[in-house]
Amino acid sequence: MINPASLIGAVLGFVFGVFLFGSPFIGLVFALIGSSIGSGIGVRAFRGRENEQTGSGWFSGWGYGSGTDGPVFMDTLFSMLGRLAAADGRVSSEEERIFRSVVTNELRITDPGSVASALDIFRKAASGDTPMGAYARRAATAFRNKPQLLEMMLIIMVRVAAAEGGLHPEEDRLMRETAVTFGFRPGAYESVKQRYGVGSGSGEAGGGHPRPGSTAGGLKSAYQTLGIAQGASESEIRRAYRKKASEYHPDKIAAKGLPDEFTEFANAKFQEIQKAWDDIKKAKGF
Repeated sequence: MINPASLIGAVLGFVFGVFLFGSPFIGLVFALIGSSIGSGIGVRAFRGRENEQTGSGWFSGWGYGSGTDGPVFMDTLFSMLGRLAAADGRVSSEEERIFRSVVTNELRITDPGSVASALDIFRKAASGDTPMGAYARRAATAFRNKPQLLEMMLIIMVRVAAAEGGLHPEEDRLMRETAVTFGFRPGAYESVKQRYGVGSGSGEAGGGHPRPGSTAGGLKSAYQTLGIAQGASESEIRRAYRKKASEYHPDKIAAKGLPDEFTEFANAKFQEIQKAWDDIKKAKGF
């Protein structure tokens, strides 16, 4: 394929040489020089435009640039899910099937190239020797001012565990330590587990959604959703609600460079926050 910049450089060089020296031979020399310069400029411009359009790594299939949160979020999340799957010493075909299902059905990632890349990250992390804590610290550093993204990571991990039918004790330990690394308050991880009906060991998990009639539907859960104690004052409750509602507004999540489908998580969380606020308001009478 002809580099347009190279061709333009050659033409301009030839004209410049003939005009200044009145010699077609000198024009050809300048044409070669112009072609070389134009070729270099064209390659750099093309690469810059390609990087701007496609980003880097497997995430480039979704058109997100490397400066957004998306690539770090997804790469780290899938790595942590791989480490969790290997927590019991091996990764079964069923665990890979569940991971693929979460990627395609929960996260709505259907592009074959992106799915394959996600699986590659998952498998490399599962078979590698990078500890879970390293991935958790990476996420905590990258999103230290965006706690909603860290909570979203934890929620997705818990939902994957729910789909597997329960938590292996080592998975439970790793996620509890991850919650601490993320800087969550004491009990936040247990709150997420309760919300999605997940317990340690088989037979204690629900289907990845809050169980009817469970603690997740009560006033205690409403306070947990807002991240405050049940004895909080009205001003503390209002402040916590405004903060959470702002953090999880779907428009803000979309602006962070995550796939559009991730707004589904933001919407679900936003609705949960609104319900918690309504339940507490009703109970408190304000």
